[in-house]
Amino acid sequence: MANRKGLPLLKVATLNTWHGLDGHGTFRFGSLETRAERMARLNRQITALKNLKADILLLQELNPLPFRAHWYASKLGLRATYVTCNSGIKLGWGPPFNLNEGVGIFFPTDWQYQVLGKKRLSGEFRLSPFRISAINNPFYSFQLHESRVAFAVRLFIPPEKRVGAYEGRTSLIAVVAHLHVSPAQTPRNQHIVQQALEQGHIAKEDVGLILRSFKSANTRRLNEVENLLTWIETLRRPDEPVIMGGDFNCEPESPPYNAIIRRGWADLWLESGNPDELLASATWDAPRNSLTARVKDFQHSLKIKHPNVAEVLKETDSIPRRIDFLFGLPAKETPAQKEFQLGSSGCLGKVSRFGYLTGNPIGEDSVVCDDFIEYQSRQEFVSNPGDDAKFISDHHGLYAEFGLN
Repeated sequence: MANRKGLPLLKVATLNTWHGLDGHGTFRFGSLETRAERMARLNRQITALKNLKADILLLQELNPLPFRAHWYASKLGLRATYVTCNSGIKLGWGPPFNLNEGVGIFFPTDWQYQVLGKKRLSGEFRLSPFRISAINNPFYSFQLHESRVAFAVRLFIPPEKRVGAYEGRTSLIAVVAHLHVSPAQTPRNQHIVQQALEQGHIAKEDVGLILRSFKSANTRRLNEVENLLTWIETLRRPDEPVIMGGDFNCEPESPPYNAIIRRGWADLWLESGNPDELLASATWDAPRNSLTARVKDFQHSLKIKHPNVAEVLKETDSIPRRIDFLFGLPAKETPAQKEFQLGSSGCLGKVSRFGYLTGNPIGEDSVVCDDFIEYQSRQEFVSNPGDDAKFISDHHGLYAEFGLN
């Protein structure tokens, strides 16, 4: 596919595939869906991804590894590269027995590639015996605490995908990341806390506890972003652009997002002319994606000792927001050679793709799909029995098409 300037386009997509575990248990984690529901949902994912026909897939929460990565690769006819993020205690096999979760990068089997490695973003070794996550891979790990990891691959662009006028652009770096999950310090969340205080749902001392939780989450994600971006700079060559995607668990108004933009990265959703209006761009959409209701309860560890605080945090989690991103970093070249030329961009949801496209300066052939119009018109999927079967994950994924000048 080519855009109106004749540039060959690459298509990249990111999706948090959702492992479906509840995070509780020593030897085995509980599941938030039955096996039959999970297999049906994964098969809907395969249908959606096949319809999308992306060149590069950046997937998170692959579980269990290595099996799940090879399952996707086999179903989609792609090559799988992956690393483990969270695995517990393993010596070939070990508890939690159903946890071996990580991130992966998928691309055509005939592309040449070079694995650049993984970077631990947070969850490093600590002196406390309850905060250890020093070693983790699918078969050998000693991990008692959540770990966050990024993974990078250098992809060599085949001749048919290159721009003929500039033969020097032969590779790009693809990066997938999954940042720490916890409610963020945003104006909307602070308003919810203040409203809960005024209505008597929480006490003044609870406000301090919540704000400290917000600040801690922001600080951790800021450190993760700094580790991630500094690492990427050590990997790339001067003439290489970078595509980075994943679940960043923060919003466009948040400090971690702003730190990425200040370092020169382009938000591909916005660059391709899409709106940043809350409902139109949400990838975490609790009011309309019924699967998110299964996730919200277990995320809040304060609910036993501080049930009122946990309820407020759950309310912040119910706000639709954009927390999954595709970012592009241009090559270090002259202005005429360095820019990402963007084509269509949109979301992955239900059983096929949908997009919301306005003001796109390049991709005239982009289509606003009927699926998205229907999605926008529905106010409460969760109130309709059987609607869980309409979604491929608790997140909506993103895709973008781009050419390299």
